[in-house]
Amino acid sequence: MQLQDLLGRPIHSKEVKEFLARCGLPSNPTPNYDSYGNLFWTRADSDENGVYSVFTGYVRYADMYREPIGSYNKEKDQLILHEISVYPEKAGGNSVVDLPFGLNLGDDKKTIEAKIGKKLTGKCKTDYGFGYDAFFEEFRLIVALNFDERLSWIRLFKLKLHEKERARLKARLRSQNKSIDPSRIPEIQALGAKTPMAAWRKRMAEGDDMFSEQSIAAVEAALASYAQTLCEATQKKSASAVYSRTAKLVKALNKINDKYGLIETVEREELWEWIDALVRKTGLELGEDVDITEEWREW
Repeated sequence: MQLQDLLGRPIHSKEVKEFLARCGLPSNPTPNYDSYGNLFWTRADSDENGVYSVFTGYVRYADMYREPIGSYNKEKDQLILHEISVYPEKAGGNSVVDLPFGLNLGDDKKTIEAKIGKKLTGKCKTDYGFGYDAFFEEFRLIVALNFDERLSWIRLFKLKLHEKERARLKARLRSQNKSIDPSRIPEIQALGAKTPMAAWRKRMAEGDDMFSEQSIAAVEAALASYAQTLCEATQKKSASAVYSRTAKLVKALNKINDKYGLIETVEREELWEWIDALVRKTGLELGEDVDITEEWREW
């Protein structure tokens, strides 16, 4: 059984028990509880062996991931494994557990892609070198490469329900072209004109100094441009264009918010509701729990 196959299994399962023992991890880790008394974010780690794992109790797990794998006791809020990290360098370069897909410390980017059968995406520069990720049906793999672009460590996450839905959405974008409906363009234009900016200006007039006319105007221009390009994407019946235009808007809002700091909880909800309504109006089919902005949003 590979590491990714352990994700979603209870701590008392035979497979997880064997993993904990092999990696020198505590089989009865110190629990953490949320304000409701539910188990969450309980760690079982070994600095010596460079292996780290995270568990969450059934109550919170089922809400985020659905049902665990195998047998478990709902009444006891048993711990479920949902994250594993392996740092072979901390164990002298010899991992105490086999890395997924036959990966090895020192593999280069091309070798990693060949082994996992996917392109690495989401490149980001870090203190240790570079980070990449790859999404699978049930989990996400993060690979950390040093500055020579050689594998340094890996992390596996169980995908949450909304992450799985987003991955499915991206995989079926082309097949959704038929759902994009140009006859809705007048509705998109009408909805696009009803931005949250009037409410923001009202708050500013009432003395909320978080806003300025300059900052609101910057957001307003970005939203107007988005509404226009969304109409163009709808006219072309292109689901991928709807998706990419939305990504462009969210990234633009990231930069505006970095500069002005005007998007807090209320503003985030208002923007998300406006964007979500516009995207759905094109005909693009989104799952009920999907936040299309989450992949790029930093506000």
